[in-house]
Amino acid sequence: MKKINQLGGIFAGALLLLSMNNTAEAQVSVRPTDDNFITKKDQAQHAEWKEGKSQFPGRPRDWWQLGIGGGSFLVSGDVKPSFGWGASVHVRKSIGYVFSIKAEYMFGQASGFNYAPSYYKAFPNVDPFTITSSDGNVVTPGDYTTSDAFYANYKIEQHHALSLQMVFNLNNIKFHKKSNKWSLNLILGLGANLYSTKIDALDANGQTYASQMTALANTAGGGAATGAYDITTLKGRDAVLEEVKGYLDGKYETLAQQNANNLVTIGENDGRMVLNPFISVGLSFEYLITPRISIGLEHQSFISDDDFFDGKSRKENGARTSNIDIPHYTSLRLGFNIGRKDKAIQPLWFVNPLIYPMQDIADLKEKLDDDWFRDTDNDGVPDALDEEKDTPPDTEVDSKGRSLDSDGDGVVNSQDKEPYSPPGYPTDKDGVAQVPKPITQSDIKVIPGDPETGKHPTLVIGDEVYDPLGAGAGTGTLKDWYLPMVHFDLDKYYMRPEAYEQLQHVASVMKGYPKLKVVVHGHTDVRSSTEYNDMLSYNRTMTCIDHLVNKYGIDRSRFIVKYNGEAENLIDNAKKEKEHFMNRRVEFYIAEDNAQEQSKPAGDGGVNRKWKY
Repeated sequence: MKKINQLGGIFAGALLLLSMNNTAEAQVSVRPTDDNFITKKDQAQHAEWKEGKSQFPGRPRDWWQLGIGGGSFLVSGDVKPSFGWGASVHVRKSIGYVFSIKAEYMFGQASGFNYAPSYYKAFPNVDPFTITSSDGNVVTPGDYTTSDAFYANYKIEQHHALSLQMVFNLNNIKFHKKSNKWSLNLILGLGANLYSTKIDALDANGQTYASQMTALANTAGGGAATGAYDITTLKGRDAVLEEVKGYLDGKYETLAQQNANNLVTIGENDGRMVLNPFISVGLSFEYLITPRISIGLEHQSFISDDDFFDGKSRKENGARTSNIDIPHYTSLRLGFNIGRKDKAIQPLWFVNPLIYPMQDIADLKEKLDDDWFRDTDNDGVPDALDEEKDTPPDTEVDSKGRSLDSDGDGVVNSQDKEPYSPPGYPTDKDGVAQVPKPITQSDIKVIPGDPETGKHPTLVIGDEVYDPLGAGAGTGTLKDWYLPMVHFDLDKYYMRPEAYEQLQHVASVMKGYPKLKVVVHGHTDVRSSTEYNDMLSYNRTMTCIDHLVNKYGIDRSRFIVKYNGEAENLIDNAKKEKEHFMNRRVEFYIAEDNAQEQSKPAGDGGVNRKWKY
């Protein structure tokens, strides 16, 4: 009782201290999603979660719990138990929001008395240091004879239990509040008992209580007519126990039975202790008083294959008991949560895992007010996201509320008379591209030569006169004359729609001057390997030549193939797509007398005309 009173004093003092701190909040004020709480290994995942690239946030660090406990310790077995006492210490750490690990050491004492007598055949020998066989039978006879009665009693003076437990939180997920002050836990664990059970079988003179117990047994029966004490009533049982305790000297000098075949024993003689493994099961209620301190009520049972905790393995009628003895520890506990508040939060079994989505929803709802949805210029983009809040009416905008300029000519679509101008040409104030007028058949005239005077034939294109031989009248020569270019899409060598009209102009000139030879010169942009681009520029050249030959019947010998891949770009250091577009071209110009055709590049460079053309 003295130790129980001491434990009560400890808990009373602790509760008084807690009551003085009644203004403290039991809920954390920090957010478990704050960056400084996230474990190092989860920081990358957490950063992706904040950007919306990961579905789950990183796991926050949380505090350890150190705990103490004290309460009742008793054994349910073959002898009626009396309440003993127990004390414990533990360390607990969360693995997740539901699962945690707890290491615990427990020490206790327990005792018990029976109100019904046993006899030698029914109750195995209680001789000091008696060892029983694996089936519970007595190996050697003791001090009590077959005719002597014995009222079973025992005391466990030392019970040590060390265990590692898995603790499952059963009520952590909350839909209607941030977290829960109450925690309901299921406990499953493995451990080992080390204990010693003794019996008060001899008086101070070393004599048995056989005469007193036998006399009492003869007067205590199953009904009022059979003896002085009726053990079928609670009053009669209590009277028997009081009389037994009256002549027992309270010194437990006799080592209780031990099953040496099944259990490990430590020590010798009356100091012998039993070591056996157990499975612990339990249930606990824990209440969070402050973020740092919790109080709880817990019950655990230690289940093992041991029927000798109470020193008795048979019923009073001599039959073997079918149930094992099970120690029970019911305790009141204090938990102290240890850790830095700027680096970790309270234990996760008190944190609601739904705080993440619920917090995001609350933050979003806070933003969904009238100001957030206001759209001043009625362009369909809220002011909170609009980078151009004064967009003119009926103007197409992008996702950020900016006026669209589809062709990038500096004139927005709503004011652009040509919203999709061809790239590479200057535009006027209305956004119309200033594309040079292509040469048509009506622009071309051939003036015959005069053999008698030695005058060469000449070609008139618009206002320009060209001499194909580089001499005679005129302001230029055909050798300096460039026909229209044909442009291509990225990584392609099939013709774009506008190319057909341009090639028609080339065909018109070549038909008008049948002796002209034309260089067809292919180019690419810089975005691939040299080998690949050489083959791509060659294929673009051949695409144009094939079309002029097949469509207009121009002889193949009048074309000279040239290709340079990416070697001769019109726009150096091109970065924008329209600049790359200008470099992806095939040029046409009058061939010089010594012009030589290039042969097809070696290999195919990864460009296959069968599927590209």
